[in-house]
Amino acid sequence: MPEGLLLVNKPADVTSHDVVQAARRKLGIRRIGHTGTLDPMAEGLLILLVGRATQHQQAFQTHEKLYEAEVRFGTQTDTGDATGQPIKTAPVLVLERTRVEAVLKRFEGPLSQTPPAYSAVKVQGRPAYWWARRNQPVVLAARIVHLFELTLVQLGSDTIVFRVRCSAGTYVRTLAESIAEQLGTVGHLTKLVRLRIGRWSLEDSQSLAWLIDATPEALSHQLQPIPSTAQ
Repeated sequence: MPEGLLLVNKPADVTSHDVVQAARRKLGIRRIGHTGTLDPMAEGLLILLVGRATQHQQAFQTHEKLYEAEVRFGTQTDTGDATGQPIKTAPVLVLERTRVEAVLKRFEGPLSQTPPAYSAVKVQGRPAYWWARRNQPVVLAARIVHLFELTLVQLGSDTIVFRVRCSAGTYVRTLAESIAEQLGTVGHLTKLVRLRIGRWSLEDSQSLAWLIDATPEALSHQLQPIPSTAQ
């Protein structure tokens, strides 16, 4: 039975489970999982664990992540991203680079963060988004995450693009809303790309289109061995 890591570049508008299912169909085995869900609107690195590699799922979920995110200011949505409905608007002050960089710097370090209502956090056996979609709000406990580094990549009139290197469990949607608040407005996430998980990089991944078109043999040859320490 094939086993190992498969690095996939998940496109937007596809679920992480869809990618797992595609690999299961291609390899003809069910023992395939992933190391951390990407929201449907998000794209980037998804590590699939194939065969006995699934034993290391918990270890992989603790790795730090690197994301690139785009935030649009002026409108807040019920989901915190572009898939949701607008719930609040506010004026956008002139975005000055020095001020934006100073705000990003404030978030570096430990941060208490409450997961968004539309998240996969389990409540009574169901993900929080299941309750949110049925207008049954649930109380989600705050958690401490760590933001190691935030860097401004691009500055627009009402948008910014930034990179964040963070601990596992960080919600970039929630971070985007907090950044908007610090800038005196509201905002939501319009794009999110996961660039790295631990030492594994998006640059070394295969596209979902490649996975779908590849032969089972070609896919098996792309599997990487599990490091002895799963680091």
